[in-house]
Amino acid sequence: MRFLRNYITIALALCIVSCNQHEQKEPLPEFNTFEYELIEEARYNITISYERIANTSESEAFARIDSMNYHTTFGEYALENRDLKSSAEKLSQETVATMEEFNIGEMMCEMHLYQVASLVRNNSVVCYDTVMETNFGGVHPIVNHTYECYDLASGNAYDFGYLADGEWVEALQALIYDKLIEEHGDSTLLISPSTMHLPHATYLTDTGIAFQFQPYEIGTADIGSVTVEVSDEELAATGAPLVW
Repeated sequence: MRFLRNYITIALALCIVSCNQHEQKEPLPEFNTFEYELIEEARYNITISYERIANTSESEAFARIDSMNYHTTFGEYALENRDLKSSAEKLSQETVATMEEFNIGEMMCEMHLYQVASLVRNNSVVCYDTVMETNFGGVHPIVNHTYECYDLASGNAYDFGYLADGEWVEALQALIYDKLIEEHGDSTLLISPSTMHLPHATYLTDTGIAFQFQPYEIGTADIGSVTVEVSDEELAATGAPLVW
């Protein structure tokens, strides 16, 4: 009887350990927004909103992604110690100097950099949506919209440039072209699929991949930026490999 009780106790203990291990999940990145503002009334308005990963100590991949995102966002103003305040100040100072050089009419100048981080693909990929709007006193701001996607398990960045270089390019161009014409019709300035390039601003969604065209890139100002989503199944049908 004692043997049976011991056996049951051990079996239950093993079951509890096994269940706990089964319930344990991989950590998810915790995002913390860094904000910076530099304003001088009637002269310039500069704001920066950047998404950093707060729990980089929990994953080497998180630390790698956070570092790459920092260097990609701040470029030449990125510092080895990832000092966000100093980087933001350097970027702002350089921006103000440029504004003062080119703003002959002494009009209000603005620069806004903001970033949004999203988890997709069942929380296995993080995509950063980064926008920089600058206006040196003109009617319309200059908008630079970029995306970067990273695998949370490895920390590697996805490079979607391969989609524009392969035997599947013509089929992919035709697919995107048809989607654009169907939705926007005569508002586009597209002539044919072969004259349309694939945009650099590309990112993963939960079910496919999105291609974003900037304002004036394929049409008039009326349609602004345009996003076309291609599902995994549609992309695979063109012959393009799915690297994610």
